[in-house]
Amino acid sequence: MAITHVSISNFKGISEKSEFEIRPITLFIGPNSSGKSSCIHAIASMAQTVKLASSKLPIVLDDEFAQVHLGRFIEVIHSKSYSDAIEIGLTYRLPGKIALPGGFSIGKNDSVTACFSFKSTKRTQDIYIEKAIFSTPALKVELTKLDDENYLVSVNDNPTKFHARHTGGFGFIIAPPAQGDSKHDDFFNVLLMIQVFGEVFSSELRDVLYLGPFRQSPLRRYPTRGSAPNEVGPQGEAAITLLANEYVQRRSRSCTKQIGKWMQSLGLGKGVDVSRVGGSDLFDVAVTLPDGAKFTVADLGYGISQVLPVLTQCAFAPKGSTLLFEQPELHLHPGAARGLASVFIEAVNRSNLHIVAETHSRDMFIQLLDEIRSGKVSLNDVAAYKVSRFDGCSHFERIKIVEEDGHIEVLNPWDGELLRR
Repeated sequence: MAITHVSISNFKGISEKSEFEIRPITLFIGPNSSGKSSCIHAIASMAQTVKLASSKLPIVLDDEFAQVHLGRFIEVIHSKSYSDAIEIGLTYRLPGKIALPGGFSIGKNDSVTACFSFKSTKRTQDIYIEKAIFSTPALKVELTKLDDENYLVSVNDNPTKFHARHTGGFGFIIAPPAQGDSKHDDFFNVLLMIQVFGEVFSSELRDVLYLGPFRQSPLRRYPTRGSAPNEVGPQGEAAITLLANEYVQRRSRSCTKQIGKWMQSLGLGKGVDVSRVGGSDLFDVAVTLPDGAKFTVADLGYGISQVLPVLTQCAFAPKGSTLLFEQPELHLHPGAARGLASVFIEAVNRSNLHIVAETHSRDMFIQLLDEIRSGKVSLNDVAAYKVSRFDGCSHFERIKIVEEDGHIEVLNPWDGELLRR
């Protein structure tokens, strides 16, 4: 189970509603400040809303503990108007069939969509959900804000006589119908839909793992402080802790070995070694270079410390996760950047991941095409978007990668130089 489609409007550089199909490998390609990260930030902001359990905000755009710091509502909304709304919708597939009252059902692998319209007050800067729509192929539940506490509930565009209340984040609770109301099936449909969507939606977003473009500088020694992270963090700050915990807890150290193999495939080294300093919570991290020499990460080129969190995220990610990367090729030479496409494909096949990345690297894209040609990844598992900015907005064009007479062709390349060797 993973996110399959994202729809966004009035968010950062995106003005009109834009829809993106999310494949196992999804790339956003374009020049600086074109808006490549807009889709990634929209998904990340939804994910951090679920992860910051102490927050009751309907969406977290910024917070001391946020992974992406986007600013105030008025700084994020494209129109810069408090009278308008930001809209973000996510589509995913349910893992199993669910029967609903009134003859409705949600089939296994049916697409389900949750779409939210967010607005903000001007004086207090309080963000609220103006409208929420939960839809399946057979049933649509729409919640529209009536007042500070209540939402009008409609089922398949027909208003009902019961209301909902927002409980924080993306959660709602449905008030039971009045005595004598004949539409009990509608009530139980809504009740179950909201419960199912809430549980699955939150579970899916907890498996969204984000790594930003600004990563922690290498340290001489790394403190773990007893923490047990399940992702590398927005700056890769927990990457070494993940490695250290595996060093202590698992004799096989399969993830560390996998990272070493990937480093070797990128031409960066023969492996990564983690060792504990005495009985402390400090760990040394060293890389064996292709010539056999071993150095601590702090004594190596900056590129290794910057790609290590990328490889660690891919190795430790739970099966079925969605990984978000900004500039994963940061500080890598073209050959290593090219090899990163192969790493992503192996990680996707290994753990059923979805990887969404924004990149400047033509080499990564070229390698992705070669991997499609060689059959290591299916054409149906790849989506790429060309991003450009004009008329004050970001514009996204799906790059057409097609198979013609057994050959993989790109019909609208990123730029005129994209496919030149």
